[in-house]
Amino acid sequence: MLPLFLFIAFRPRRGGIRWWLPIPLFLIWILLLPLVLVLLPFAILALLAVQMNPVRTLALFWNTLSSLAGTDIEIDDGKMAFRVLVV
Repeated sequence: MLPLFLFIAFRPRRGGIRWWLPIPLFLIWILLLPLVLVLLPFAILALLAVQMNPVRTLALFWNTLSSLAGTDIEIDDGKMAFRVLVV
């Protein structure tokens, strides 16, 4: 399943307020769908031109994109904290 939300949080200083920025990825997927459908035949032709299996390549791309859900990246250097959470 594709990730539906991306949460970005940052705290500018130690003990400061943590700011959250939620990004609804499902809206981005809906907006990108027409573009992907238009570019898909060209991508398949390009993959065939370089002698790559388009079904396998697109399946790998889909699996990688679907595996992003659950990613949690947190960086904290003592002064500033930054976190990216993909749900």
